[in-house]
Amino acid sequence: MDVGSLLSQAGDPVHLNREKAITSLEEALSTKDPKESKEIIEQLQNGVLTMARSDQWEQRLGAMRIAGVLISSHAADPAFLENAIEICSDRLEDAEVRVRLAVGQVLKALSAEIGTVVWEKTIERILSSIRENFDRDLAEPSSTTVQGERDQRPDSPSLVASLLQQTYRVERPGTGEMRHGTEGWKCLETSFRALQGIMEGCGATFAPYLTPELRALIYKALLHPNRFVREACHYILGSVCQLLEGPELETLGPEIANKLGLGLSDNWSQVRYAASVATRTFLLAAKPYHEIVLPMVLPHICLNRYYVAEGVRLYSQETWQLIMGDQGRLWVAKCAPTVVSYYVEQSKANNHAVREAACASIAELMCKVDKEAVAPHVPRLLRALLMCFRDASWPVRDAACLACGRCVLAFPDESKEVLAKLYDLWFAHLWDNIFSVREDSAIALANAARAYGPDAISRIVAKITEMLPKAKDQPADSKARGNLENTTLFGVAAERSQRANDQELHTDKTMFSCGSLAPKLQRGGGGGDGCMDHGFARDKEPWEATDGCIYMIRELAGVAPDQVPQFLPGLAEAARLTHFNHCLNLQETLWRNLPEIAKGIGKKSFKPYLEEFLQPVFQGLRCGHRLCEAAAGQCIGKLRDLIGPGIFEGRLDDDQKILLHTSSDIPPPQGPLSGMGLSKAPVGAGAAGVGVPVAGGIPMMMGQTRIMPPPPTTTMPR
Repeated sequence: MDVGSLLSQAGDPVHLNREKAITSLEEALSTKDPKESKEIIEQLQNGVLTMARSDQWEQRLGAMRIAGVLISSHAADPAFLENAIEICSDRLEDAEVRVRLAVGQVLKALSAEIGTVVWEKTIERILSSIRENFDRDLAEPSSTTVQGERDQRPDSPSLVASLLQQTYRVERPGTGEMRHGTEGWKCLETSFRALQGIMEGCGATFAPYLTPELRALIYKALLHPNRFVREACHYILGSVCQLLEGPELETLGPEIANKLGLGLSDNWSQVRYAASVATRTFLLAAKPYHEIVLPMVLPHICLNRYYVAEGVRLYSQETWQLIMGDQGRLWVAKCAPTVVSYYVEQSKANNHAVREAACASIAELMCKVDKEAVAPHVPRLLRALLMCFRDASWPVRDAACLACGRCVLAFPDESKEVLAKLYDLWFAHLWDNIFSVREDSAIALANAARAYGPDAISRIVAKITEMLPKAKDQPADSKARGNLENTTLFGVAAERSQRANDQELHTDKTMFSCGSLAPKLQRGGGGGDGCMDHGFARDKEPWEATDGCIYMIRELAGVAPDQVPQFLPGLAEAARLTHFNHCLNLQETLWRNLPEIAKGIGKKSFKPYLEEFLQPVFQGLRCGHRLCEAAAGQCIGKLRDLIGPGIFEGRLDDDQKILLHTSSDIPPPQGPLSGMGLSKAPVGAGAAGVGVPVAGGIPMMMGQTRIMPPPPTTTMPR
């Protein structure tokens, strides 16, 4: 191994070359005889000492990486270990963050090699670095002005002028209130990472050094304004839980559980994940006294199983299964007051993703947990859901809509107090500009019909009668999110049909990250219907009302099928409307849901209305809108299988029969009647422009090879 080349490559400006050097070193140390590699190791150690003092950060990073490999492979001599501790102390506040992170890894390897001596020699350096950088340098606070500006500004002749100057002062970016929350903390996070590395490297031998002062410093950092510092300290708290055992952990258990609860409720997903990791470690170590500590973190874990960030959600679900086993419902019922209070609190969080998770958690609580434990809290939970029902974020409204429907089904008597408000909100959201909100409103109303019977059904029927014909009043220039103005920068508020490809609107504009610079979607709380009081100003599109009614009729078919046939002519009329831009979107919804409607009311009740839908659904197969074409093909296939292939085909004209047998969007027949009554494609099928061979009435798929029967054998005359 050429040591000089390896050292040069380890400090190369190219990341890939540095990684290759470290990989080569690891392989060489694992295969060479220690006696043969002694000289090489000595050269490497000398090279590390030289590179660590280089002006180039790549060289310093390479030195730290090589030192870590040498120490981890037990190849370094005692003198080098002492030098490595000194180098780590010197580079703890290196200007390059990658070097500082590598210092933490070297300290971890050193601690695993020689134990708590590393902490004893670096404690003052690390703790002083943390304390000195815990607060940002506010040399230029927002309450003062830059000296040059002050000199140029004339003295204020009056109090009013002085106030105006203070109000309209210009601040430089990166100073005062213009400073971002992640900026200006220098090496605070990496110093905490170094502390974590030493704790993990020392293991149980570090426990005596977990003094109240050190724990207090860690607890303080859990509330730090910088999210990266909070994340690092939650990982440290997990390491603390691993170090403490027995009576000491039992004594500190409630204290640690309270701190973990803050992290599990953090606004940042990375912090939540770090807290989730620490919480699992804590609960596994605290098994003997779950009765004391589990109620303090149970609501947080339970809600995070629905959190939008996938890592947090899946990890919390695994933790729940690991800790709770099959006792989860019993524990939630046992801790119901605490769980309810936490859910209500989170339904008011500034983070719309948290509010959405709270709605889903409330729905689960009402449906899956012992009703006697939940019943006293239902009014409070419903008030929280009503607040979320008027949220600026449509996923929150969607989740609240479904949760309310499940609530009235589980607790019909307790829900009567707010039922009138719920009806208003459900019917308003049946006409929402988001299709999934319309669909879920229909599902919630169906649950209300199951809970309250004829009274709810009569309300629903009256509303469908009113809203179903609305598409006929739709202007020709319909917009999927039409006439929509948004007071926020998120959501579906932009008029997108003509703006999407406008270069001027997307060039040299302010960019927003998904972090704290982005505007927050406001919580609900207005007194309106839920569609006009959440930050959007828009006129409802009439076709969306008809679209919502399609979902409602589908759900009604499963609850009160005898009420559905009266609306089938109206659905057929809506299917024939083509005068507005989004008629195909409306048809797509109808074709996706018509088979379920027909199945719900039964074949006998649907057959008299079948012919009214045949012309528009077959036209949908050739409309040019792929989603509508696919939905129409699936609809035809399902209706054919429901009615019976022979009866269905008997209702078709010649052109429709050709499409039935040749369209690739129509699936092959299914069910017990799939082989009965099918005819071959009429003559001229090839002239219809499709040109797909047909065998036995079933279209051959593109790419298939048709196997022809052999010709009959004949004797040719001589």
